[in-house]
Amino acid sequence: MKNISFLRHAKSDWAMPFTSDHDRCLNDRGKKASKSMREFFFKTNHQFDIVFSSTAMRAIETVELIRPALRKAGVKFDKALYTFDDQVLIDIISQISDEYSAVLIVGHNPAIQETALRLSSTKSDNKFIQRIQNKYPTGAFCSLCADISSWSHVGDTLFNLVEFVCPKDL
Repeated sequence: MKNISFLRHAKSDWAMPFTSDHDRCLNDRGKKASKSMREFFFKTNHQFDIVFSSTAMRAIETVELIRPALRKAGVKFDKALYTFDDQVLIDIISQISDEYSAVLIVGHNPAIQETALRLSSTKSDNKFIQRIQNKYPTGAFCSLCADISSWSHVGDTLFNLVEFVCPKDL
C-alpha cells in the first residue's frame, strides 16, 4: 500500500515587487494557515515516512511551520519540485524509493491540483474530486492511496482520494 499526500504551500507575500517568484516568503495569512495545518496533522495523527518539498522559500517556510507535526519524517528539499507541470511531478513520484510507503509532497499549483486529479480513480469520493476540480487553495492538503508495492506504478495506477482539507475548513 502506498499513500501519496500533497500540501500546496501556504499563501505567499507579494508585497516586494522585485522579489523573484522562487524567493517569495509567506505572508501573515500563510503563516496562520500553516499553523492550522500543523494542528490538523497533530490531531489526526498523520504519519509520513518522508517529506519532499520544493526549494521555493514559501514551500520551505510552510514545511518549517508544520515540521513539529511531521514527527520523525525526514525532509528533503528538491529543486525539481519547483514545478508547475503535473507530468514532471508524476515522473518524480515514480522514482521515489519503495522503502517509503507514506509520502508528503509540498509544492505548487497547478502541478499539485492536476496531479491529484490525474491520479484519482472514479471510485474516490466525488465531493473531494469536485472540490479539487473547483480550486486547490494555498495551504490545502489531500491524500491518496493505492494498493501498489512500487512507486514506479504511479503512472499506471489510479489512487483513491481519501481526504481533502483546506485551512479554512479547520
